[in-house]
Amino acid sequence: MRQAGILFVATAGIGLVSDVTPGLIGHGHRVSLYLDGATLFVGLVLLALQHWRPLGLAAPFALPALAMADVATNNAFGFVPPATYGTWFVLVFVWVGIWYPPWTIGVLTPFAVVSYLTPLFVGPAPTRGVVDSVVLVIPAAILAGTTVAHFTNRLRSSALEREMLLSNVGRQAVTDELTGVGNRRLGELLLASLVVGDALALLDLDHFKEINDAYGHPEGDRFLRTFGDFLNSSSRERDAVARMGGEEFMIVIRGAGLEGEAIIARLLESWRSREPLTSFSAGVAVHKSRSGPDLTYAAADRALYEAKKGGRDRVALARGAL
Repeated sequence: MRQAGILFVATAGIGLVSDVTPGLIGHGHRVSLYLDGATLFVGLVLLALQHWRPLGLAAPFALPALAMADVATNNAFGFVPPATYGTWFVLVFVWVGIWYPPWTIGVLTPFAVVSYLTPLFVGPAPTRGVVDSVVLVIPAAILAGTTVAHFTNRLRSSALEREMLLSNVGRQAVTDELTGVGNRRLGELLLASLVVGDALALLDLDHFKEINDAYGHPEGDRFLRTFGDFLNSSSRERDAVARMGGEEFMIVIRGAGLEGEAIIARLLESWRSREPLTSFSAGVAVHKSRSGPDLTYAAADRALYEAKKGGRDRVALARGAL
């Protein structure tokens, strides 16, 4: 929409200069001045309403047709030099190739043929050469537009693939391979992003070593994956989970404040209902003003120790959280 608006304004500017400059093709013709003024108006409307969704959905595919109709109308009144008439159609198709899907070229072709020929039959009978030029101009316009469309389409596809690849690499860099939650690197980033009112919870699986001893490390890894899936699926979309090492996990609960303790308590109750091989203990701290992330983490770690000391399978809130 923005590009179309710029093109319409630029085309109108060229026409208006011709209209007011003695000796040029549009000078002294009121109709030419009206047509160029209308083109300028369309361009300004497109620029002003480029972000208006209803127009953005309906207008784009009408713009190339409008551009060709504008060129044909100016030609019908004799305001386009015959030598440049076909060039404008080629330029329109190149513009379509840059900004539109390749199939748009085929849809516009019948309209382009009608637009090109209509002014030739208005007024004096056209010469054979002028009529036959459509056989050269329109195929040339189609070829130019199609070539540009396929080239830009490949560029966009390559750019999208590159963006997806970089996004995947970025996710892998902060994802724990075993559990699928964030890794310690993400955990450090989450700590640095804490704001006042966020709740920080540290979770530690109870007696996890006994699972490895009784069932083997492969079963222990499967249990960690299950626990990671549980935390991911049970957390709110705006919260984040990271594995800080071994069987210890961290959850940042955005804006929860003291409610963070109740949220983790409900999480623990949900975990118990699955009758897992073992429970977990948790410590919760609320990030306060004038407290660094390290202090909040240390407070949650002390609360976790209190939960372990109190018999495990429970949640403790850091002292002084009020």
